[in-house]
Amino acid sequence: MISIIIERIGNDVRALYMSGHSGYSEQGTDIICSSASTLFYTAANALEELCSLKAEDIITVNEDKGDGNVNAVIKVPELTGDAKVKAQTIMETIEVGFKCLEMSVNTDEDQYIELIESKN
Repeated sequence: MISIIIERIGNDVRALYMSGHSGYSEQGTDIICSSASTLFYTAANALEELCSLKAEDIITVNEDKGDGNVNAVIKVPELTGDAKVKAQTIMETIEVGFKCLEMSVNTDEDQYIELIESKN
């Protein structure tokens, strides 16, 4: 199962953690893992492009070691003004995307992705 943790400090989304493998299909052909990765990298690329953040400062990825599991983290730094508004809009939008993915692929019998909200 893919676990997604959305970490908030107050009302701000400050981090996004993604780990695991959905187990829907074989590594390299798993459309649920592909969808989760697309959402994750969209967030990272949007933060880089729209908030002028450097990818190496916000994203950490430990690629899988042949088992299909990936551990990845996006950490949003303390921002102010327009950059903060944009970053929060991006992260809130990606959270909605993960919620939609979770609702569309999980069934009573099969759980492929879980979204966990953590608030500090």
